[in-house]
Amino acid sequence: MRGLNIAMLGYSLSAALAIVLVAVCILSCQLAVLGWLRLTRKRPALRLAQMPEHELPHVLVQLPVCNEGAVALRVAAAACAMDWPRDRLTIQLLDDGSAENHAVLAESLPGIVPADIDLRLLRRGDRKGFKAGNLAFGLAHSDAPFVAMFDADFVPAPDFLRRTLPVLLADDGLAFVQTRWGHANRNANWLTRVQGLLLDSHFAVEQEARFRAGLPMAFNGSAGVWNRLAIEQSGGWAGDTLTEDLDLSMRCVLGGWRSAMLHDLEVPGDLPETAAAWRSQQARWTKGPAQCARKLLPRVWESALPLWKKAAMTAQMCQFAFYILAFTSATISLFMMSVGIKPYPAVTILGLVVTFMGLSCSLAYLWLGQRMLDRQREGRLIPSLLLAVVFPSGLILANTRATLEAFFSSRMDFVRTMRPGEIQKGGWRGLPELMAGVFVATLAFAESNWAALFFFFAVSGLVSIGTMGAIAPRPAPRRITSRE
Repeated sequence: MRGLNIAMLGYSLSAALAIVLVAVCILSCQLAVLGWLRLTRKRPALRLAQMPEHELPHVLVQLPVCNEGAVALRVAAAACAMDWPRDRLTIQLLDDGSAENHAVLAESLPGIVPADIDLRLLRRGDRKGFKAGNLAFGLAHSDAPFVAMFDADFVPAPDFLRRTLPVLLADDGLAFVQTRWGHANRNANWLTRVQGLLLDSHFAVEQEARFRAGLPMAFNGSAGVWNRLAIEQSGGWAGDTLTEDLDLSMRCVLGGWRSAMLHDLEVPGDLPETAAAWRSQQARWTKGPAQCARKLLPRVWESALPLWKKAAMTAQMCQFAFYILAFTSATISLFMMSVGIKPYPAVTILGLVVTFMGLSCSLAYLWLGQRMLDRQREGRLIPSLLLAVVFPSGLILANTRATLEAFFSSRMDFVRTMRPGEIQKGGWRGLPELMAGVFVATLAFAESNWAALFFFFAVSGLVSIGTMGAIAPRPAPRRITSRE
């Protein structure tokens, strides 16, 4: 009887592992499909509206900030330098920070804002709805028909509006125009190099492929311009998820709106320079899409949209699933090893195939992003590509927890990404990742296991992220002064 129970347990675990591996394979195939679309589809010709200067519309530029210090002043100065008729340009510095830092910001602004610029510093006094609530608050104080948005760490060029607004003005079916993110501090360290590669591929491959193929595309939260009518008709900014940009974008698709991508317009921003900052950001970028999937997928599949569009929206919102699938796969494999149960040979082969496919698709996707931006000959590309596979593996614990919170908790903590020069005070110091890395290595590498390659990357990622968190500097927290 005991032997029968063990056999049934082995069958059940092997079946569960096979299902998880197939799901991981589907996510890997999505990268391959996006790369193929990027290479084979021609870019649609964008019409550009030709309007005399006196007919240009009123544009609102929103700059949501929260205790950003000098970074808030930098983005405000960049917005003030934008080339647009002054009588039709309004800039909102939407401050969700503390009263003390708000006072410092108000004191510093007059020194950087020209007299002919309509810049308004607004503070609502609470953080209800987080960034979404802040943007909605700003919209309530303006009637401008077009809205440009920049997070505090971005620096748009003066010609940004001149290059994006003509696209929206020429096509009233567009909800927004997204531009490509650049990285001002890309070479600060290996972590920022990896982030640069990941984001390059997101914009140059994924976003560009979606635009070329007519697939639904998500707004990235910054460096874009919206048709206000699309925001209002789609229900406005909502603060019930941590990725208000994805949420509104998908609701716009449900309402029949389209979007456009300007690949040749780059807006530089700052990348998180520490493991703590990146880990926190990625957890938010995982939890938010999971919340969107929980909220919107029933509406998507109940809608009258074509099946291919429903499938594309589902695949886009469910990219968060990689981490919980990887965690589940590792947990099942480690448990089977610990009790001496071997997976069925077919599952072993499937695991090897999925592992190889995942690595191949990921590396090809990342390399294609560099090729599309003509960076494939830059130095340190090969180690950066390898680390771009290793480092994300170290986020398995944090992002799995974020996914579970999205589905089984109503907790809503919006932790602003730390800017370069800011240091995390207390909290996470890499211990969970270090402990998990040592545990997995001890258990997995003691065996001759088919999943050794997967565990190698998982252990390398966990130890790398954990070590970066452990050795991070810990100076006293810095306060903003009027001189910043």
